[in-house]
Amino acid sequence: MKIAGAIALVQLILYLLLCVNFRACAQANIPVTLISDFLIASMNFFVIRKIATSPDSKLLWVAYTLGSVAGSAVGIRFSQWVLGA
Repeated sequence: MKIAGAIALVQLILYLLLCVNFRACAQANIPVTLISDFLIASMNFFVIRKIATSPDSKLLWVAYTLGSVAGSAVGIRFSQWVLGA
């Protein structure tokens, strides 16, 4: 359960970063794009490694999915705040 919470939180942050990344790309903001790309790749490695080595993959799939959905909602608002509407 502890790992599932961590996976959900990481996915929330990942999807938040994806929203920031998309907006930064659209605005041709290269520094923000590069930083968010690096963070996205690093966090994806963590998630893949945790899920691949866990015996409870169904719970981790649920945490992965719910974190992703929540991250999109939070990410849209966060990216508006950071990069403008």
